[in-house]
Amino acid sequence: MALSDVYSARGTITLAATTSIAVASLYGTAAKRVWLVGVRVKVLQTGAVAGNDVTFTLARPSATNTGTGLASGVANDFSAPASIGQFATTWSTPPIVGTILAEWALPQTTGSMWEEFPPGGDEWGVPAVANANAGVHLFAQATVATSTPVSYDLIWSE
Repeated sequence: MALSDVYSARGTITLAATTSIAVASLYGTAAKRVWLVGVRVKVLQTGAVAGNDVTFTLARPSATNTGTGLASGVANDFSAPASIGQFATTWSTPPIVGTILAEWALPQTTGSMWEEFPPGGDEWGVPAVANANAGVHLFAQATVATSTPVSYDLIWSE
């Protein structure tokens, strides 16, 4: 499958508990298919001791969710049209982990990172906002409740 325009959105969040929380969501639209083609995650400066982990989960939701403050991604090509993919980091109804698409456990130590770019044809399809199982969502969960900032980058094509 030839990729067309590529977009990305990045951010940071601080984990301070041991529960799984939604970090970011990517929603498609009914107008055109959106494909998640890459994910990067990194543990920033933390005081957690060695032997603890942060688990990042990429999943479809188990129930209806509603992202708020939807934004388009940043185009990697300056001549690309505005993205129809919509990115959210806040929700009026947050997503809950449903079908797990991928999962990465990183040491909860400063500088741990992972990136995943599936081969062409194996990208993750992003359901449209109008669907009950809308979007693809990134979740994070730490094994110890030590303030742990993490960064993430979602890359998609249309």
